[in-house]
Amino acid sequence: MSSPATSLLPETLDTSAAGPLRIALLDRIDRGEPVRLDGSEVTRAGLACLQVLASARATAAEQDVDFRLDQPSEALARMIALAGLDAALGLPGDDDRDLAA
Repeated sequence: MSSPATSLLPETLDTSAAGPLRIALLDRIDRGEPVRLDGSEVTRAGLACLQVLASARATAAEQDVDFRLDQPSEALARMIALAGLDAALGLPGDDDRDLAA
């Protein structure tokens, strides 16, 4: 079986991006396709999209579908941490990063 395709997240994950992101993620999850997201290009991320990502990851877990957010940019990782969604998105929290340093 081939490895799942990775989708590059857009530079801006603002409120207007939340709806289309939700639809795309849920479509893949409903089809049972593993979700791989590359967050390396994200320069701005709002709470609406972070909530969509966290909710999609929870939905994927409920349906036994693999969900990964790989290579979050510094801006994306910072916003995830500020929102307190590290664990919900499967990323190490600030305490975990401090221990790894």
